[in-house]
Amino acid sequence: MSEIVTDAQELIDLDRSVRERFALKVHHAAQGECRLSATIDEGWLNGAGFLHGSVAYALMDSASAYACASQGVRGVTTNGNITYVKGANAGAELFASAEVVSQSRRVMSLKAEVMDHEDQLLAHGTFLFQLLER
Repeated sequence: MSEIVTDAQELIDLDRSVRERFALKVHHAAQGECRLSATIDEGWLNGAGFLHGSVAYALMDSASAYACASQGVRGVTTNGNITYVKGANAGAELFASAEVVSQSRRVMSLKAEVMDHEDQLLAHGTFLFQLLER
């Protein structure tokens, strides 16, 4: 099912420069979950010829922010703990997903992952967001 709730769409719209640079396509952002995709271009490869780790981090961070917003709150990343499992090459379509694990009045905890087009896990991690007053 594909749905993007209004609170998440507002943040996605405000995040235009990030979405454009990473060529993000948000497929779902509702009920504390987000799924998005991006295709890797040559500019994101490191010296070894693989996707630079910062891109996987950015995809998971954005998915986490949109999942947070889908709960009707906004937050900023205070911690991201990532494990990189496998590399990706230019032209690969990547899929990031995030989901809320827990939420208190001040913080939200999320888990996220990046998969390639063959459903192979590339990276996974946890994020902690400080919730903002609106």
